[in-house]
Amino acid sequence: MRTFSIVIPTCNGADFIEQALLSALNQTRKADEIIVSDDNSSDQTMAICQKYKDKIRIYHNPNGPSGFVNGWNKAITYATSEYISILHQDDLLAPTFLEEVEKALWIYPKVRHFFAPCNYIDGEGISIQEPDYCDKLIHQYTGKEYVIAYQTMGHPHIHRCPGVITHRDIFKVCPYREEAGHIADDDFFYRVGQYTDVVGILKPLASYRLHQKSETGHLKNNKLIHRLANDYIFQLRHFSENKVFDKHTYQYFVYNAIHFAFNEYVIGVKCNDMDLMTQGIRNLKILKDMNIVYPIKVKLFILFSWLFGTNIIRLFIGNSKL
Repeated sequence: MRTFSIVIPTCNGADFIEQALLSALNQTRKADEIIVSDDNSSDQTMAICQKYKDKIRIYHNPNGPSGFVNGWNKAITYATSEYISILHQDDLLAPTFLEEVEKALWIYPKVRHFFAPCNYIDGEGISIQEPDYCDKLIHQYTGKEYVIAYQTMGHPHIHRCPGVITHRDIFKVCPYREEAGHIADDDFFYRVGQYTDVVGILKPLASYRLHQKSETGHLKNNKLIHRLANDYIFQLRHFSENKVFDKHTYQYFVYNAIHFAFNEYVIGVKCNDMDLMTQGIRNLKILKDMNIVYPIKVKLFILFSWLFGTNIIRLFIGNSKL
């Protein structure tokens, strides 16, 4: 019999943790264990979780916060089941999530990574975006097919972290990498196909919450752009390590690395932020040193900035949309 763990890494998640917990507890196919791994919350997160202490296991890291990626990896170590699903403290699982995964496992018993798409919800739990590609069927993907599907289907991806379940042995050879930065979840999904085929249950069986206190939502736009520029450059630097990547994946990373590095520089110019301009130029130079060719608009913007100075360019672009 297959066993399933739902692990919930927490850190100051009092606003939504009870909803996440209830979605894990109310599965039609009950989880074999539900684990909360708290990274030293300073709000009421632990008090809320204690209300369910007879139904869940709770661990606390007094040395946290240690960062969201370390929080994920730490939570995984507490799980004892064969298959592990990470549920973020602000997201939800549909009641039939584990039931649907177990059915898929009977069909594909050798597969070690499963996913289902998710709806996007706001802070009030209201649906703001639903996947438009769900055919309610079960699909098997090779590692290469999975990367392509992840990058080309959905808005922005075919799935997110809620609604994913992975065999514990995969985490031994493919942990989440802190150095992958803000897209450490994407990085994990890109690498997992090297070790197993992947099955997608194309039904929306989870909900991903968009709100201002999330890891993405609390970041100012400039800081987020800077992080993403570095993260996509990291992907390019480690591209050759992944045997399921192809030229289309490479172009995807190139496009995003240029996009965010260039926007670092442009926003730096618009805001007269020397640090951001310097970081943008540095990252664009890194890409140039990797023999990546910029689009003409990037070349022209940099050229005009050098010829006329950033003060003149700032007057020219004004409040125009980037």
